[in-house]
Amino acid sequence: MLSSRFARLGVGMLAASTLFPLSACAYARNVTAETPPPPVIELACADSASDAPTGDAKRYSLPDSDGTLWLVPCIRGAYQTAYNVVVAPQHGHARRLLFAQWRDESWTGTADVFDPAFDMQSGVLTDRYKARGVGDCGGARRWQWNGYDFRLLEYRAKSDCDGTNTAFPVIFEAPALP
Repeated sequence: MLSSRFARLGVGMLAASTLFPLSACAYARNVTAETPPPPVIELACADSASDAPTGDAKRYSLPDSDGTLWLVPCIRGAYQTAYNVVVAPQHGHARRLLFAQWRDESWTGTADVFDPAFDMQSGVLTDRYKARGVGDCGGARRWQWNGYDFRLLEYRAKSDCDGTNTAFPVIFEAPALP
C-alpha cells in the first residue's frame, strides 16, 4: 500500500472530500502543532509506513462537535506532504475522514489531502496538490466543516502538464445551502 500512496505524491493523483451536503459550518480554535496520541497516529497512517514527522501534526479544537480535528502528516514527498484528517470526539472513537477524488474523468475516494490548511474563522479546509513539481498540473480543493464532516465546496483540477501555469478549471462547485 505504501507504494501506491507514494505514487500519488509523485504523479499527483487527485484527492477531495465528501460530495454530500450537510449542515451549517463550525469554527475551529486553539490550533497547535504537536504529536497526536498514538491511537490517532495509528488510525491516520494505518495503511502507510509513515515517513513524515508526526510532531508536525496540527490540532484544532472543534467546539460544536466537542472534539478535536487532527491533520496528521503520513507521507512526505519531494514537493508535497500527504496528510490524513482525523476527528477525535471527546467521548467516543476517533475516525479518519475520507475525501472524494477526481481521477480519470470519474470520482473515487481517498484519505489523503496535500499540504492542507484549516481556517479557524471560516471552518474552511483547503489543499493543493501538484502532479509534478513545476505546479502546472494538479488540483486545488475547498471544503466546509459542518460539525461532523467536511462538505466539498469546490474542486479544481488540470491533468494536462503542458508547462503553462493557467488557472485550473472547476471540476465541481457545490450549490449554495439555503
